[in-house]
Amino acid sequence: MKKIDKNLSFDVFRGLGASILITGFKKEILKHIALEFCAQSSLPYGKSEAGIHTFLSPEKTPDHRWGVVCSVWVQKNSDDEELSSKFLIKFLNERISTSLFPKLGIRVFSWTPNPLDFFNSEKELGDFGDSYNVIEEKFGRKFLSIPMTGGDFWIEQKIGIQPGFLGASLFLFFKTVKSAMKLESKISNFLFKYPDTVQIYGLIASGSKIGARNINKKDLIISTNEVYCPSLKEQVGRESKVPNDVNCITELVLNSFSIGALKTTLRIILNNLRKTKNIIKITPICYDEVKELFDLVNFTLIFE
Repeated sequence: MKKIDKNLSFDVFRGLGASILITGFKKEILKHIALEFCAQSSLPYGKSEAGIHTFLSPEKTPDHRWGVVCSVWVQKNSDDEELSSKFLIKFLNERISTSLFPKLGIRVFSWTPNPLDFFNSEKELGDFGDSYNVIEEKFGRKFLSIPMTGGDFWIEQKIGIQPGFLGASLFLFFKTVKSAMKLESKISNFLFKYPDTVQIYGLIASGSKIGARNINKKDLIISTNEVYCPSLKEQVGRESKVPNDVNCITELVLNSFSIGALKTTLRIILNNLRKTKNIIKITPICYDEVKELFDLVNFTLIFE
């Protein structure tokens, strides 16, 4: 069993998130829809990121069909908080329009736990109805209903937006890429049991750092983390943080509307990961070098 330091320090970014429940007739189809919805992640270019919280059985959804809970996130802009909300609405609109609106037989519910603001689907998506759209009350909620040739598209009129925390991260060290791939789906399925947090991207191969050397690409806010790249051990030299027996380092990233939920999930996942033979080393990721550039929150996990 791998030893974990008694005190582990984590940095997370303040941000905004919106959570939705997508329901449909078949779980397998919902899985593909959710993956497409979340795949449009582009936080490296200052946009949004998304992930799957969990899957719900029919007895746990308002319309008694299969469901999948996803969320979309943007970082908080310290200089203009209203701008963050506008960005989230814009990117949520893009994801819904391209990845949900064309799909057969789905409904979209707001699933944000304690919203302080809202995405107004009638305002953002109503033009698709070409003036034939209506507001209907279903399942004790108000829905925008857009007539479509394949059956009307229902989305709750107001999708909740709430402040949250992005980027609670771990580096996982493996001997080989294959060792990491064997664990990827197991970790994701395990995390579905803790729906108050959401995993972003799966096991991340890029392990990026904030900032880029190429000044000609000013929009690129993250780049390769050379000190953690196994193929750069010789070039980086003494600054390399890659142990001799490691040839793959992945990043595990969690977001949540609650610091308490992040702590709970991280403690549980760490206690399980340290029992895993394939993982050589586990370290939390902190952002000391960029604390002045972002609105960060630090918390500590204490292990006995």
